[in-house]
Amino acid sequence: MTKIAHIVGDLGRGGAERFVVDLCNELAEKAENEVYLISLCDNDPETTFVNEISDKVSYASFYKTPGFSMEVFLELTNWLVAEKMNVVHSHLNSLEYLLLYRLKRTETKFFHTIHSTAEAECPGRFLKFLRKNLYKRNLIRPIVVSKDGSESFRKYYRLENEIIIENGRPFLNRTAEYPGLLNKYKGAPNTSLLVHVGRIIKVKNQRLLIEAVQQFNAAEEQKCRLLIVGDVRDEPLHQKLLELTEGDHYIEFLGGRDNIVDYLSIADFFCLSSFYEGMPISLIEALSVGCISICTPVGGIKNMIDHEVTGFLSRDERLESYYQAIREAVFYADKPKIRENSRNIFKSTYHIGASEKKHSQTYNL
Repeated sequence: MTKIAHIVGDLGRGGAERFVVDLCNELAEKAENEVYLISLCDNDPETTFVNEISDKVSYASFYKTPGFSMEVFLELTNWLVAEKMNVVHSHLNSLEYLLLYRLKRTETKFFHTIHSTAEAECPGRFLKFLRKNLYKRNLIRPIVVSKDGSESFRKYYRLENEIIIENGRPFLNRTAEYPGLLNKYKGAPNTSLLVHVGRIIKVKNQRLLIEAVQQFNAAEEQKCRLLIVGDVRDEPLHQKLLELTEGDHYIEFLGGRDNIVDYLSIADFFCLSSFYEGMPISLIEALSVGCISICTPVGGIKNMIDHEVTGFLSRDERLESYYQAIREAVFYADKPKIRENSRNIFKSTYHIGASEKKHSQTYNL
């Protein structure tokens, strides 16, 4: 029996958190694995993924409050020592909570996934020095989620020992809400339905998307209706976006939703206009249902989308470029082929089973 622990700060509605839950669930399907998902902070079922953890996964929280907690640091160390894990895998900001246990357990295999750029995840000089030494000595093996993440890791840490493992999602099932959403949002003549999935934060660059849709609607007889799905993490930004869309009946903010698959399934296009992405789970979800993607060419996105094959990429992050990408997608002749290609690349590369297989192989090296 292989005892595997995944450690994360919390299970809030973010792509990395979504992936951690999916990966643990998939690993737990193997009879030879005993899987633990450890959250440093508590998780409200209404605003996190905690209720989506499989019954086959053992879940625990240490109820950490904001800021570093020496109490949780020691409690987690003692818990891990008692459990004698074979594999410990950290994510996001949880790595430093493993340091004491790493010194105690030389036979345990340690991994850490960098879900963003190396610099964005670890901007401080001291933490960078600390992590670089752990990575350099292979005390903790670094995992990145894309070729772009690999380039970021090598440039930032000046190391070349990273492992690339793409994120993944399982096949998604529509919910009972799908028919009602289809009836509500589809059917308007000469109108394409665009869906954006992402938290309202600066890096998601929703302003670019909104302005591009508004420019399209002002210039074209064909119209675009935009649904923005995601929790508000930056209220001042949210207010500015609301002011930008005031009186625009083609754009609607829906807040966080659990049934993302229903919105992607009714949409003609999925839009991401981010300044940066690691390997966005929302894009993987769009690929899984054959929803055509229109994205900025940033981060891991440019490794995932082949222009006019599995979606559309703007030339850059300027308004005119993103407007032209929307226009190109809306008027593209062979949309069914792109939908088919999207579903195929999901099955071959971005299904959670493929990611689980690569993780299991890495754990067994």
